[in-house]
Amino acid sequence: MKNLINLKKKGYKIDINWQDLTKKSIFFLDTNNKKNFINFQKYALKKNCIYIICSKKYKNEKVSGLIYFYFDEKKDLYKIAKLFFKPLKLKLVFLTGTNGKTSVAYGSHQLMTLNKLKSCYIGTLGFYINSKKIKNLRNTTPSFFEILILLSQAERMSVNYAFIEVSSIGYNEGRLGYLKYNYCLLTNLKSDHLDYHGNLSNYHKSKLNIVNNHYKKNSKIFIQDQIENKKLDKIQNKIIFQDDFIKKYNFNFTKKDKYFDIISDHRTYKVKTFNDFIIKNTISIILLYFSILKKWPKKFSNKIFPKGRAEIVYEGKKAIIMVDYAHSVDAFENLLTSIPYDYKNKIVLYGCGGDRDITKRAKIAKTVSKYSSLQLITDDNPRNENPKSIRDTLLLNSKNAISIANREKAIKYGVKLIKKNGGILIVAGKGHENTQIIKNKINKFSDQLIIKKYAKNI
Repeated sequence: MKNLINLKKKGYKIDINWQDLTKKSIFFLDTNNKKNFINFQKYALKKNCIYIICSKKYKNEKVSGLIYFYFDEKKDLYKIAKLFFKPLKLKLVFLTGTNGKTSVAYGSHQLMTLNKLKSCYIGTLGFYINSKKIKNLRNTTPSFFEILILLSQAERMSVNYAFIEVSSIGYNEGRLGYLKYNYCLLTNLKSDHLDYHGNLSNYHKSKLNIVNNHYKKNSKIFIQDQIENKKLDKIQNKIIFQDDFIKKYNFNFTKKDKYFDIISDHRTYKVKTFNDFIIKNTISIILLYFSILKKWPKKFSNKIFPKGRAEIVYEGKKAIIMVDYAHSVDAFENLLTSIPYDYKNKIVLYGCGGDRDITKRAKIAKTVSKYSSLQLITDDNPRNENPKSIRDTLLLNSKNAISIANREKAIKYGVKLIKKNGGILIVAGKGHENTQIIKNKINKFSDQLIIKKYAKNI
């Protein structure tokens, strides 16, 4: 530690991306991939960076010209973090759960900005400060040191609140470090990431451990869906259920065409959506705002919602085209059961990601078939899996499906059908994403742009 203390005194700082390295950097090289570790050391030298912090397991992978600092346990990392990063003053708001955490985290940040309050967002959509996108992030929950770097940047811009999406994988891999939340909202506990966790019990346990193990003395916990209290016995007196909040402030809902009015004792919030789940998430956003600030938002707009969440891309007299991020059984069920019955022609275009949980594919296909009149099965992000194999599994478990491998051709076909017959076309799975991953190649691809390309003449 003495050498690191001396480097800090000389103005050295920790960087986690090799592209940002300078001769005044200490490269925190945290990777489980040995090949990447070897390559990144070479990149460091090219950037004139000679100091590396890394795991003790790489002690035999030294490169001449570099000086190494090794960590063995979490406590070693925490000592280094506390040396280079000041204690945080901003309030941390953790968002976790199977579905809805992006919508609530991003929406809460946007609502703060809309009401002239300084906040930041870290999650699936990237890193934002006061509604301005600063950078993309590789993971929903970045590494511990990257979170500290981002939060320190936010504090320098006088940000008071940080909304952080916390994934179960991020928690399991220690990316939260010693961070403690002031507020935490758990959306729901469904099924996801079983390829990583092995089973549903492990997945749910990780989610609940986030809530149980990262609270501080005066933290508040909000829960969107009812769950068994005994799972959170440790912090039971800190929990506020969303249903209780709704009852306390007399929230009720009216629906007309594609608009919901969320009415409380204090004001009415207008939301344009088909999706009941969007309404549930909106209540969560309002709940967080009120609980943190002890007042209701004066300004509210549909612009707070993230791109690709029940997003209406085209709207005509007889036809609607929507993009959604649904990629789990529960997300599809929430989305498709909220479509009005007068849209009898419901076409769902979707696929499943490769190198991900294969157990959910048949269940997704059956759910989509149950609530749609036609399924267009196409490629999502097949990655290194055989895309035909993924499509064949979905076809086998569908009732009325057509397989079109090329995603653009599938969208074009769907738009053509909607133009001819009317109804609703839902393009699902990718949401906000603007790339498609096939093998190791990342291609530019936006569902929204492709839809607009072919929907001009509907």
